[in-house]
Amino acid sequence: MTEHEHSHGHSHSHGHSHAHGHGHAHDYTGMAEQALWVALWLNVGFLVIEVVAGLWSNSLALLSDAGHMVSDVLALLLALVAERLARTKPSGSYTFGLKRVPILGAFANALSLLVIVTFIFWEAWHRFQHPPPIKGWPVLVVGVAGLIVNLVSAWWLHRSESDSLNIRGAMLHLLADALGSVGAIVAAIVVMTVQWQAIDALVSALIGALILLSTLPLLRDSIKVLLQAAPAHIDIHQLREKIGSFQEVEEIADFHVWEINSGDVILSAILLTQQGDLEHLQDISDEIRQSICSLAGIEHATFEWRTKKNDFMGCSATTGHEEPPQDIREGKTNVEEGSLPE
Repeated sequence: MTEHEHSHGHSHSHGHSHAHGHGHAHDYTGMAEQALWVALWLNVGFLVIEVVAGLWSNSLALLSDAGHMVSDVLALLLALVAERLARTKPSGSYTFGLKRVPILGAFANALSLLVIVTFIFWEAWHRFQHPPPIKGWPVLVVGVAGLIVNLVSAWWLHRSESDSLNIRGAMLHLLADALGSVGAIVAAIVVMTVQWQAIDALVSALIGALILLSTLPLLRDSIKVLLQAAPAHIDIHQLREKIGSFQEVEEIADFHVWEINSGDVILSAILLTQQGDLEHLQDISDEIRQSICSLAGIEHATFEWRTKKNDFMGCSATTGHEEPPQDIREGKTNVEEGSLPE
């Protein structure tokens, strides 16, 4: 508990209570990075094979899958860099370090998926009108191999047990690419059996639609974190009621809940009280913190206790024309030790 006194024409004494915790999202950082490296090398190796096979067989399903695999490689690189930067310690003007970089990575991956979907739809439309001949066997073989590579890569990321949006974005790229491989397999089988060349474009468009449907939630969630919205799993009304249930809390004047990174939730609140014992309020802060941690998983909470709502009215609230309080005019600027101002 700390006590601050300011002399800017009036006197304040605020109780501040902080708790610092590390969410479980940080416990699996090493496993997540290892999984990203494995997935990266698998995709780089197979990318070369798929591009060559797609050009030789003249398959849009295979080439669109290869194009998406290029984005997979970039997405995995981006995710790796983001995970590394997220461990940067706070310094200078970056008081939270670079914990939000993975969210930027997830947002960038979502945007790149939208670009890829647009390209797939555009090419599918043109190829459906004028379907080129496709060699079925190369498409089938490479499609099966690609499916295996993408499923193994996605499984490696899944087993890292990370709830990071950054990892989720990378895994979504891989699963979308696995869908592309499934589409290539289906197109190859249809071409080899009934010689319907247009199936390649049709399957590609279907894959694009599935990628789009899975990308929109990632884009939405990353934007919500960047806009500092409260996490979806937290009931704000219930959380406020929980804090307000303590008899020392008469009113919650200021209340904020947001995420720095996936699972790294922060809460700050100004609590109004008639209680003046700072040591007692410290104990109450600890009790509140324990209760909200079990309720919502919030491990980083900051509480400031004040005795009345207008104790602090903002930096621009005081003007040079306002007369100072009676105790300031008489030279009484000290606040009694261990108590809040009345």
